[in-house]
Amino acid sequence: MKPLLLLTRPAAQCAALAARCAAAGFDARVFSPLLLQSDPAALASLCSQAAVADWLIPVSPGAIDIMWPALAKGLPAQLRLACVGQGSAGKLAALSGRPVLHPEHASDSEALLALPELADLSGQTVVIVRGETGRALLADTLAARGARILLCEAYHRVACDPGWGALDTGRDVAAIVVTSSDIARALFTSASAEGRCWLARQHFVALHPRIADALSALGAKAVTVAAGVGDEALLVAVQQRDTAV
Repeated sequence: MKPLLLLTRPAAQCAALAARCAAAGFDARVFSPLLLQSDPAALASLCSQAAVADWLIPVSPGAIDIMWPALAKGLPAQLRLACVGQGSAGKLAALSGRPVLHPEHASDSEALLALPELADLSGQTVVIVRGETGRALLADTLAARGARILLCEAYHRVACDPGWGALDTGRDVAAIVVTSSDIARALFTSASAEGRCWLARQHFVALHPRIADALSALGAKAVTVAAGVGDEALLVAVQQRDTAV
């Protein structure tokens, strides 16, 4: 029997990771406690925001998926693109046909903000596409560097049942892959008291130390942080975990 791997990224954004893990020999199942629900009003304003902007920065693959239909007819010529992570950058580059600024060796706002291209944004306008109540660090730091910030809160995170009723909790799980702190919190919230005890006994693979901290605070006892960026790093961490077991 193939090792069971639970992937908690929202289902619409999980296909590529699931396919990669399945090809590596895992029974990779989507077990997402969140759905991303688009905000039509915010998306209706995105074209006009982009038309006056110097930079467009979607903060996640989900943000790209949700925003792109509103921009697919064409991006303004002056608009430069940036992303927090390598996976997001690859997705946006493929859709837009343009280069996308992104950090090479990390996958967070801090790494993007360390790039010299964003050191001084005096007189420039930056559109940040994120979810409702997204992390404020990127917007606040770029504003302090002189940028005019336009927020497009393009989606809401909606809690859902990841599939507890269909999960055989007696079966060994190679790992549970968690790609954001919001997902970590929603996963534990979705569970019954018994389910939370079961989660605490599992091994998690996290994309970032901040996510690992969130999992530990929720009660997880074993968390491995991927030693790189993107889906490939997650898969390597899962494979190393599975081999060790």
